[in-house]
Amino acid sequence: MQKKGFTLVELLVVLSIIALLMGILMPALQAARRSAYRVGCKQNLHGCAVSFRMYLDENRNVMPYAIYLPSRTVDSEKDMGLKPFCEVMKKYLSGPESLKCPADPQARYFRENGSSYAYNTRLGGIRFDNSKEITFIRNRRGVERQIKIPVGEVDVMHDYSGFHGKIRQGDEWENGSFMYLYADNIIGDRERNK
Repeated sequence: MQKKGFTLVELLVVLSIIALLMGILMPALQAARRSAYRVGCKQNLHGCAVSFRMYLDENRNVMPYAIYLPSRTVDSEKDMGLKPFCEVMKKYLSGPESLKCPADPQARYFRENGSSYAYNTRLGGIRFDNSKEITFIRNRRGVERQIKIPVGEVDVMHDYSGFHGKIRQGDEWENGSFMYLYADNIIGDRERNK
């Protein structure tokens, strides 16, 4: 009795079918991974929103002063004695991993700066009360003026870089989108004030 086995042609057909299926499934798997990264990032930013609320409750509704990019601290920030955002908020966060965006490639920004997210340093010292606008004071050439911006247009934090896939701008694709945490605690993947 002779053993039946696969012929070379049958084996090649099976391998080509598997390769075809892999080619079809890989883009879907990559899209699912990007979607999971976005969800994880939104979850992290939601945790940051809660930590900001706790910070504000303990600090008379005044936003913290912090360094924008700890790995590249400028002299004026050093002179002011500012700490990185991750250190300022450490007490209020669930852990250091809550500042790590899942889409941060090889966690580069997280390793270098303690956070994958950038804090809007212009908010340092700004009082957050229950109003619908935040007042910024701008000083240009010795002239001081107040600018009122709706709370929903002020971003508190965002990704350091466009970690979240490519985005379409007209007919061209540009580097990925950013996730934003706005002052009204809404998290979105685009700037509202553009």
